[in-house]
Amino acid sequence: MKKYILKYRQIMSALIASAFIIMSVFCIDGSSSLFAQEQYSSEDTSYGDIEGEEDTATEYIITTEYPDEPGRAPDIVSNAAIVMDAKTGNILYEKNATEKKYPASITKIMTCYLALQNCKFDETLTMSEDAIWGIERDSSHIALDVGESITMEEGLYALMLESANEVAWAIGEHVSGGSITEFAELMNQTAKELGCKGTHFSNANGLHDDNHYTTCYDMALITKAALTLDDFRTITGTLSSSVAPTNLCDVERPLNLHCNMVKPYSTYYYEYCEGGKTGYTEEALNTLVTWAKKGDTELICVVMDCMGSWNTYTDSKALYEYCFNSFSHLSPAEIVRFTDTDKETAISRLNNFYNTDYKSDINLSVDSDYYLSVKTGWNTKDITTEISYNDTISYDALTATYNIGNIIFKYEGNAIGQTAILISGYTIADNKETNGAKASSEALRTMTDSDKNKKHSFHVILVIAVIFALLAGLFLAYTNHVRKQRIKKTLARKREYEKRLSKIMEDIDNDL
Repeated sequence: MKKYILKYRQIMSALIASAFIIMSVFCIDGSSSLFAQEQYSSEDTSYGDIEGEEDTATEYIITTEYPDEPGRAPDIVSNAAIVMDAKTGNILYEKNATEKKYPASITKIMTCYLALQNCKFDETLTMSEDAIWGIERDSSHIALDVGESITMEEGLYALMLESANEVAWAIGEHVSGGSITEFAELMNQTAKELGCKGTHFSNANGLHDDNHYTTCYDMALITKAALTLDDFRTITGTLSSSVAPTNLCDVERPLNLHCNMVKPYSTYYYEYCEGGKTGYTEEALNTLVTWAKKGDTELICVVMDCMGSWNTYTDSKALYEYCFNSFSHLSPAEIVRFTDTDKETAISRLNNFYNTDYKSDINLSVDSDYYLSVKTGWNTKDITTEISYNDTISYDALTATYNIGNIIFKYEGNAIGQTAILISGYTIADNKETNGAKASSEALRTMTDSDKNKKHSFHVILVIAVIFALLAGLFLAYTNHVRKQRIKKTLARKREYEKRLSKIMEDIDNDL
């Protein structure tokens, strides 16, 4: 028996040692390690601890403007804020714009954006048990009941005007097919695609959750995307609407916009404001996202972590006035001058990407609709440029242009904007690659490191699974062997006992 146990231990030790060796081979490079990948992912999305942010002291108790000092930004009450150009994404003002904050109901901008992209107005929205009872009773709602149905259009107006939390929940379930968790995953995926780096959503309405946070910069990006949808602009710019009688309620429910900057009769009305979304929880304090247009300039303003809703309005108005009066547009064509070296580099990168040796004259340009936001008093001659090349190259068949990277504009060392570098006049010689082949080539070349890491991770998991399967098989074989040995010994002892008993009985018979 001891011999079998010793042999089994030797086999087990050898297999475990082999497992560690194989795992170390796969994990020697952090980029291909399953565990290193998870660690990097966690580190990449961490932007500091959010605990205690609600206790941050507000430096100013009222918004302070400086009309006698043109070009001086106002002092604001909000602990975080940003003003972004709605068209170009240029940042005109920021204060702690990348710090994580709780968003409260401005979360609903993302919820509305996803609903408009995935649903039609005439779809039916039915309230579930979770939608009705999953929200705090003292939070914003329009008194819908379990099983009550409204149209998606009515739901979106209730969402953005009355900030109805049960409607937000129902929209999330409707879009995802019944799961708020899956809708939150869609929110996070969309945020990442829009360029957000400090955002994690856990629900559709913004009710407090320690793991539900964003930044002013990210909320501006989300709003910039939402403003590309005409229906979003229409809904958020509406002062009042209603929900018609439903299957459970025979009276009409009125809906009224909460954002006072859009209301002409409000003390906080701002004539250039086109729409907005308010938010408040005890942890988030007051939050506000608005957008305003003056002339041909449209700006997005986000303020967060603010004590008092009135201060979100005065802060936003002061920031709008400062930015509208202190910045002007400048076309990149007045600054950008591509050199022959830039052209040669572009051709080389294109040839390497498409695996060809094409030589011809090409044109380099930037988006003609793009403009820089230049502050009054800046010497435009001091604006510098640098080129940042992409790892992959994209092709726009509509304009027949290639995008190889971005040109970044800087003033006094600080980035003030960027736009894509567009190439026209480049065609692959002798039609060596059809458009379909180009697309296939590009698809293959644009395989991300993430995809490769997933393959490596799968291989690691597969090897580990095989090893553990072998170990399990050996263990079962061993236990089966031990069981058989025990049965064999038991039978042998039984036979010996029977033999002795027979001998004793025989002796007794002889004695008698």
